[in-house]
Amino acid sequence: MGGLSLGLMQPFNVNHSNPASYSALLLTTFDVGGTASMYETYTSSSFHSYQYNADFAYLSMGFPLIPRKWGVSFGILPYSSVGYSMNEQQFNVAGDAEHHVYEGSGGLNQFYLGTGFKLGRNFSFGVNAAFIFGTIDQVRKVEYPDNSYYNAKLTDETYVSDFYFSGGLIKVFDSLSISRSDSLVMFDTRIEGYEDSLSSLEKQLDSYKKISKGDSTMFASEREKISGLIVELKSQVLDAESSRKKVNVRRQKSDWSLTMGLTGAPSLSLRAKHSQLAQSYYYFNTIEYIRDTIYKVEDKPGELILPFNLGFGFTFREGTRLIAGLDFSLQNWQEYSLFGMKDSLANSWRVNGGLQWTPNDRSIKSYLNLMQYRIGGHYEQTYIQLQNSQLTDYGVSLGFGFPMKRVATVVQMAIEAGRRGTTVHNLVEMNYIKFTIGFTLNDRWFVKDKFD
Repeated sequence: MGGLSLGLMQPFNVNHSNPASYSALLLTTFDVGGTASMYETYTSSSFHSYQYNADFAYLSMGFPLIPRKWGVSFGILPYSSVGYSMNEQQFNVAGDAEHHVYEGSGGLNQFYLGTGFKLGRNFSFGVNAAFIFGTIDQVRKVEYPDNSYYNAKLTDETYVSDFYFSGGLIKVFDSLSISRSDSLVMFDTRIEGYEDSLSSLEKQLDSYKKISKGDSTMFASEREKISGLIVELKSQVLDAESSRKKVNVRRQKSDWSLTMGLTGAPSLSLRAKHSQLAQSYYYFNTIEYIRDTIYKVEDKPGELILPFNLGFGFTFREGTRLIAGLDFSLQNWQEYSLFGMKDSLANSWRVNGGLQWTPNDRSIKSYLNLMQYRIGGHYEQTYIQLQNSQLTDYGVSLGFGFPMKRVATVVQMAIEAGRRGTTVHNLVEMNYIKFTIGFTLNDRWFVKDKFD
């Protein structure tokens, strides 16, 4: 659904983007997924290349401590990913050609533990505590086409390990809180009782008519009394049926809810260690030989400053058929620094929107009616700023949920197509296609049996 998540609250799915949603969990839920991607890269010189990648997407588990009131979730997720290789031709002050190489790999992961609980009937609060860990490797090289200069390279290794906290709020405006209605079962029970009484009175009246054999004076008062009761009961049945129809219409019109979510995380400094190695080298028969070590630092302690982020989203739900919503989030990347050094990053923002349609989640004859159909899109001004251009990322997605019969499992599949970057100012534009597959398993755990 285009990444829609901040205002999403479901009883059978783990939504770690807003920990307040854990309060809605009804069953023990296990989610796992992976992605496969294809990237097509263009440059301003019309050069293009293809890359393929497969990666772990998410692994999370949630369970209710008090169903629909208090829930807990934990899991492991990728926090960031680094993977690039860029080449650039330049000339030094002497006019000699230089070949610059920039390479990066690694990334950060997070193990999170969170809880969410209801503060009121339709208001929930939650918090995630995450341990972020991982290594980022970066290499910068300057190479020369002849032997007039020695080549040089700088290798950076950054290891991060620290705790990170985020929180969320969810407020639900549902049909029951706005337009309360009596239960239809109550009306059905009342009408059934009236009809049973009518049937008994009509049988008794028929028996009086048979006994009297046309004598209008026999049982006259009893028959008159029963006839009056029958008229009164029929009137009560009509009134009850009319009220039931009105309640049913009102319930159908108000079978909806609006969920609003707010998430945020403060600016935090994470403990990090930095190792750096600067060397000069040369090639002989395409083999790299180190000539000298210029600079070396191992496990220098420092800090990685992560900027604050804020997100707001809302989701509209109509029964079990329709879910539609929109998210907006922003992050102040100008606060970012690594070991006291800033970077040329810009403040970013992102909009996500999408919807899900389930024709009939209780269908018996048609499996297609049981399926979940999803569509969405996103647009983002990323934090990457190069050559005075802030790179954008936008795309559309299509997804399906395949429920497995007789087991509480749903196979989730999605495909996303998008574009990131631009070829303006000699930059790089990348078209991508991502395929995601996931499995959602639900079961009832931690329930004490009442009977052996």
